Amino acid sequence: MKIKRKENYKIYLYQEPSIISDHSKKRIKDLEFTGLELIEAIVSAGMPDIYLTKTEKKNRREEIYFKTKLFETYVVSSTEGVLSFDTSKKKYLDSTEIGAINYWIGMVLITVLGMKKYNYDFMVHLSMVESFSSKICLKKRSFLSSTGIITFKSPDLLAINSSKNEYGIFEAKGYSNYNKKAMEHGYTQANSIKKINGKKPKNSLVVMTQTGTKEIKMIEKDPEGENCEINVNLDFLHIYHFLPIVELIMELNPEEREGYSYGSLIYENESYSIGVPSALYKELLPIVKDEKKTEISELIYKKIDSKEMYFFELISNKSKEKILCIE
Repeated sequence: MKIKRKENYKIYLYQEPSIISDHSKKRIKDLEFTGLELIEAIVSAGMPDIYLTKTEKKNRREEIYFKTKLFETYVVSSTEGVLSFDTSKKKYLDSTEIGAINYWIGMVLITVLGMKKYNYDFMVHLSMVESFSSKICLKKRSFLSSTGIITFKSPDLLAINSSKNEYGIFEAKGYSNYNKKAMEHGYTQANSIKKINGKKPKNSLVVMTQTGTKEIKMIEKDPEGENCEINVNLDFLHIYHFLPIVELIMELNPEEREGYSYGSLIYENESYSIGVPSALYKELLPIVKDEKKTEISELIYKKIDSKEMYFFELISNKSKEKILCIE
């Protein structure tokens, strides 16, 4: 499959009742999106968790090439634009390899889902936010694995709509075949947070991306949040998510127009302009350019603690504009 910017694609969406043990499904409105929106999700989704803990130089352009190529290699589109996992490509893969590919496909598609259906600007890894914020103490749920090992897990992603000050919780599951136990575990993870910054999450979703059927399916379940209440710093969330994107734009020789800083990404004769508000770009650029004499996490805290961050107020007043713009 070659992603084409103006092509229309779709994923079949299903919904389960908000009762943990009820796995009856009903087909709901398909998730429809363009190739350009798919590229936006690839750029935005699943930035490496190691980003804030490592200081070595990254090549963001190659990272986006890799993610795009991975999606194009293992996903095919029908004449109607319905996406499926290319079964011919599974023949030489073992279960671990298929699991890793399912993870990346699921992360990209759950980002599309969050943006298109639920109108979130972006998502961040909740575990990493917890690692770098003393204000968050998640009550992780315990699970017994098939090997008898007890693990403790929290939800995967925290979604943010900046202009509306709305939050959502997403737990992503990716499997070739539907797995009731995994869905119930995801339910337990998704409903573990009751409030974020004093507000009930707009959604507390567990979403399973099922790739082993004729077409890729996404099955969602929306439990009621309970127990844990957390507070997050919006400036921190913007830094955490957009720092790698600013680094990507810097690699692409940025230019400024109409209040945005853009970089041009060329991928197999297709050109994509990737931009963020210049206020955001200029605030994060000093961190990107730092000569690594200081840990990135320390630089972030210095800027937040010294109240130098002001881009969130500028961005939040532009409710009709997107923070990440890809043309």
